[in-house]
Amino acid sequence: MKNKDIRKQARKTIEKNYFTLVFVCLIMMIFAGSYATTFNGIKNILRDDSIAESIKLETEVDSLNSSNLDITSSVLKTIFKTDNVDDIYVEETVTAGLFRTIFDGVTHLEQFLFRIVKGVLDVFVNTNKTILLVILVLLFQLFFRVFVSKPLKVCQARVFMESRLYYKTPFKRMMAFTNFKDYFRAVRTIFLVDLFQMLWDLTIIGGIIKRYSYRLVPMIMAENPKVKPFEAINLSKNMMRGNKWQLFKMDLSFTLYMIMDIATYGLLGVLVFNPYYAATIVEFYSFVKEKYIDNKCERYELLNDKYLLENKKDLECYPGVTRKEKKKMEEMFNYYQKYTTSSLILLFFTFAFIGWLWEVLLYVYKDGIFINRGVLHGPWLPIYGVGGVLILFLLFLPKKFKKFMDNPVLTFVIVVILCGIIEYSTSWYLEYTQGLRWWDYTGNFLNLNGRICFEGLTFFGIGGCLCLYIVAPHMQAIFAKMKPRFRVALCVVLSIIFLLDVAYSYNNPNVGAGITDDGSHNQIIEETLKEAN
Repeated sequence: MKNKDIRKQARKTIEKNYFTLVFVCLIMMIFAGSYATTFNGIKNILRDDSIAESIKLETEVDSLNSSNLDITSSVLKTIFKTDNVDDIYVEETVTAGLFRTIFDGVTHLEQFLFRIVKGVLDVFVNTNKTILLVILVLLFQLFFRVFVSKPLKVCQARVFMESRLYYKTPFKRMMAFTNFKDYFRAVRTIFLVDLFQMLWDLTIIGGIIKRYSYRLVPMIMAENPKVKPFEAINLSKNMMRGNKWQLFKMDLSFTLYMIMDIATYGLLGVLVFNPYYAATIVEFYSFVKEKYIDNKCERYELLNDKYLLENKKDLECYPGVTRKEKKKMEEMFNYYQKYTTSSLILLFFTFAFIGWLWEVLLYVYKDGIFINRGVLHGPWLPIYGVGGVLILFLLFLPKKFKKFMDNPVLTFVIVVILCGIIEYSTSWYLEYTQGLRWWDYTGNFLNLNGRICFEGLTFFGIGGCLCLYIVAPHMQAIFAKMKPRFRVALCVVLSIIFLLDVAYSYNNPNVGAGITDDGSHNQIIEETLKEAN
């Protein structure tokens, strides 16, 4: 089969499951480091150079916004014996906005880990923690790449291999491993491939050749997770004999797409190039596999997944598996529930705690510091609890609203509107009664008087839908298993503690850097860095 025929078949795969495959590639870009061209383009869009310049990190220890660089600069200077840290470590600045912060942090694994580990150490370790921080981050980084990033390539291959045969292949089919033995076997296999590739790269020419020899290993593991590591590696080498040049030419044929990807700041990569390229490689593998099996070459019997044979019926779902899973999912996510008074009280505290945990972890994630967010002193944010319960009342109690639940998009819009009203009115009330602001979105995209903004409401909408469709039904099932007396007693105890907190906080609200002033938390960062050094 010629390359143009392989690419034609790949386009048919994309047509069958476009949105699923785009999302899979996006996950691979974020968590597995794939598609670097697209990532760099998106990063340039998300970064605001004017803002970045204003908060550009310095090498001095007392810089306010420095996190990774200042914490590790002394160690790096010692190791490399130089005072110019910029030569050995380049800090990527993070601009304002939650979307940009999350994208920059997750796609820069070191940035993400430094901030998280630093926040944890700030709580439990008071002594100098520079070396400990570096060691923990490096170990966790190695763990993440070996046990998460690399196995994801096998999962991606499985989704694309199924998508070339079946319509409506669900994203959950990315769970390629049915048990831990298969998962750890894939981890060992990919680790050995990377090790061998690293050694071959020392020979330069050998490294290029072996990169193509090992190219089919993830797809072989996706086809048969029972294959032993060396069997998978040898099978890939055998299958690629006589096919390396064809795959090399295919890679070259995507050069124009890469240039267009760069020119569109990664947009073309996300929407077209990445899934198209991945589908093409899978189609190439299927072509080579078919030829390999027909010739009954060495160990061809290992390529034995009957569900990946040619599908002549164009089935809508994965045969014998997806239908059962669909029925199970319907049972798990039965979002039409009858919530009792005690359940609603417990759900209020559940949502309030989730909101508090979300905001606390967000500050740990962004700045590497622990801040007890909210007006109250306890681990709860009432605005989340009130919003969650009101959404349940609106969509579950009136029968005429129940039809909205079957339309997630409409539900999302309703949740966004309701959360916007609650957040705006709460902000106004707190400022009117206390004279302070616990949040301020001034400067954010599409904000209204700094009280609400498009970005925040989008996350509230997503979170509200998750609570409606997933959290509330599952928590209701847990509450139903409690003995009635225990459930009532728990409601009474939590309510008393909460009311005491409200009464105390009315005259003594939780205020301070990072709580009532989004900018002043830099003081905490400065003090923490001084203590760390």
